[in-house]
Amino acid sequence: MPYVGPGINDNGSGTAGTLAIALHISRLLRQTNYAENMRSRLKFCWWGGEEMGLLGSTDFVRRAKADGSLKKYSVNLNFDMIGSPNFLFGIYDGKTADNTTTPVRALPGSNRITRLFIEYFEKQRLPWDYMGFSGRSDYGPFLAEGIACGGLFTGADEMKTQEQRDRYLRMLGPALSGMARAILDPCYHRSCDTMENLNQFAYLHMVKAAAYSIDYLAKLQNLNQWLYP
Repeated sequence: MPYVGPGINDNGSGTAGTLAIALHISRLLRQTNYAENMRSRLKFCWWGGEEMGLLGSTDFVRRAKADGSLKKYSVNLNFDMIGSPNFLFGIYDGKTADNTTTPVRALPGSNRITRLFIEYFEKQRLPWDYMGFSGRSDYGPFLAEGIACGGLFTGADEMKTQEQRDRYLRMLGPALSGMARAILDPCYHRSCDTMENLNQFAYLHMVKAAAYSIDYLAKLQNLNQWLYP
């Protein structure tokens, strides 16, 4: 059964963050000569039915495959839940893609995207953690078709470990280290998933990391070669 609740972190956070990036790029394209080729290289998508079994993204991929347009898509970046209150700066780990359902061609690019996100957090001297490709979000249908994927995730019903809490304490201080042995988002799929449920520090850096990766990939002249060596 789908949950009933405001859905602010899951997934108003990723929805709003992606929209903010799209609007910012739109303004840049209108006001400057910034990366003119971005007009034809980026597609921002929002799908419904994720909680019912990735219905929207699965239908999109199915239709694109049927009409031959799927080959136009080189990479999928997924931003689902990026403001969890007891957050981790989670980066999808390309090495965890299910090797029984993921074509081999998607793996090198997915691993490179993982590294690209890591670069952002290391440049900002922020902690980060690998997150597994569990198949629970809208990257799933793309990955299954051999399209390189990556993304960010601050956590849902996973637990923050003592090691993670201690590492975040050393790097961020007590106000942002969170709680060990506690769920990353205690309001996951609950009515308390309101605006008060967002960690604004985590959210800000996740949106910045998303923008960093989009900017980098959209400017690559040899994107397909980079993703599929």
